Amino acid sequence: MTERCLCTSLRQAAAFSTAHYDAVLAPAGIKITMFRLLRRIDEAGCVSISDLAGIVGLDRSTLGRNLRVLEKQDLIATRPGQDQRERVVELTDHGRRTLETALPLWRSAQDSFAALLGPDVLTILEGLADLNKNQETYEGDRA
Repeated sequence: MTERCLCTSLRQAAAFSTAHYDAVLAPAGIKITMFRLLRRIDEAGCVSISDLAGIVGLDRSTLGRNLRVLEKQDLIATRPGQDQRERVVELTDHGRRTLETALPLWRSAQDSFAALLGPDVLTILEGLADLNKNQETYEGDRA
C-alpha cells in the first residue's frame, strides 16, 4: 500500500475548502480571503497595517496587495496613523454592510464543511491550531 502524503492531502483539502467557502460567499461579492481580512479589521477597529499583518499572519507586502483589492471595492479605507509613516485601515460603511451580508453565508459554509468533516472536526481543528502554534518552534529547529 502506498503511503499518502500528508502535505499533498492538506493542500488538496485547503484548495477544496477555499473553493467551497468562495462559492458560498459569492452572493456577498467576496471571497474567503477577503472575508477573513474584513472580519479581522472589524474586530480590531481602526488598526495599523503592521499590527494587522501580525493579526492575520501575513507579511506586509502580501497584506498590502490584499488591502488594495479591498480598497478598490470601497470595503476599507486607509489613512495616515498618528505617526505619518504609519498607515491605518478601517472598514467603510460598504465594508460593514458586506460583512453583515457575508456572516450568515460564512456560517452556512462553516456548518456544511463541518458536516463533511464529521464528528472529529474539533479534534482536526485542534491539531491544526497546534501545528500553527508550533510553526515557529519547528522553523527554529530546522535552522
